[in-house]
Amino acid sequence: MKQQTTKLEIFRSYLLGRIKESRVGAIDLNSDGNPTFEVMPEIQNYTWVVDLAKREGVAATPTSGSAGARLTITEEKTNV
Repeated sequence: MKQQTTKLEIFRSYLLGRIKESRVGAIDLNSDGNPTFEVMPEIQNYTWVVDLAKREGVAATPTSGSAGARLTITEEKTNV
């Protein structure tokens, strides 16, 4: 059976087409066991990434204590 592509994977693939690959991390599990990845967009693309994440239903959160513009991307949980 083919595994369904998640919103997070689709969003990451889209970012890879717009941002240098070296600035987009791999999907991994955070301490809560949720899939997540980090992205370091250029300053001029920072707001664009946050806005796109909101439209696509994923959360883009600034990573605390990081140097530069680093965002942690996680899939938003919905009550279904």
